[in-house]
Amino acid sequence: MATWFTVCLILVCVLGKSLSQTAPKCKMFGIFEIIPKDDCTGWYSCVWGQPVEMPNCQQGSVFSRSAHVCVPINSIDDDCPLHERVITTSQSPLTVEEQCRQDKSAIIPHPTECQLYYNCSVNYTYIPRYFEQHLVECTYPKLFSTVTLKCEDFDTVNCGNRRETKSGCGYRSLQCPSAHCVPCFIRVPSCELMPDGINPHPERKWSPYYILCKKERFISQEICPTDEEGRTQLFSPETNLCTRLDFISREHGGLMNNCTGKKDGANADDFGRCDRYAQCRNGKFINIVKCPSGLVFDTAERKCVFRKDACAPCGGKQGCSMSERKVVLRVCYKKQNIVLPNFV
Repeated sequence: MATWFTVCLILVCVLGKSLSQTAPKCKMFGIFEIIPKDDCTGWYSCVWGQPVEMPNCQQGSVFSRSAHVCVPINSIDDDCPLHERVITTSQSPLTVEEQCRQDKSAIIPHPTECQLYYNCSVNYTYIPRYFEQHLVECTYPKLFSTVTLKCEDFDTVNCGNRRETKSGCGYRSLQCPSAHCVPCFIRVPSCELMPDGINPHPERKWSPYYILCKKERFISQEICPTDEEGRTQLFSPETNLCTRLDFISREHGGLMNNCTGKKDGANADDFGRCDRYAQCRNGKFINIVKCPSGLVFDTAERKCVFRKDACAPCGGKQGCSMSERKVVLRVCYKKQNIVLPNFV
């Protein structure tokens, strides 16, 4: 008997020489047990209460915790918790209803769409439009993880063969449920093919609205702040910045002065604002400049002066020459969008 016991001890020592420092503990002495490795590459076999490391699975295979054999990665029997399972419609011969009857709390990934899953505990009295019984959708832009069986941040989920939807309008819950609904592409514009960061709203260009994108996903819609005078600013697709109306052309809803045919330097504001003037160069608008407080722009002197020293309509100066009055008339008529011949 002693000799047999000695042989067993020698066998355990020989087999146990391949144990790693993180080898698991066997539950009971003399009980056969298989313990899968944490990294799913193989398993330990308990021999006389001692874990013995067995040969690893072949490349492309993992050890199944339920079947206790090596199986192909992403196969139906691949239950490694480190892997996202590739879901296909042929994995289970049972329908969703049949699976839910077997387990009323089951969570089942949707076979083809990565943001969808079935929750057997969800029972709709009235099934929402675009949905079916037990079907649940992650909040955009989250995706459903087959590892945690929960909705997770999209950049942490591997969808496998399931379709990964980047556009919010690919999510069923964001579709219009009825008439008189703001279209999805307005509420949740697409960021596909757009860089990370701020971008023009694709459906509201040259408006106060712009969007924030991350990895081609719409994150939020933002609105430009007002300028220092409390006026609305528009988001320019040309500069990708919130821009004052004075620097946006009229065709895009701005108040940019037209410098065509004007002299270089200071010129009267096209919109009759006396407290500022437009700077032009080579027929192009350069800047809009506000006069110091208490001063107005005089079209004759082409500079900011006290109101009493400026010609009408911005000032009360008497005895303005005909050329001065013609310049003033031209500014006033432009306010009414009436084109006059060039007096100069």
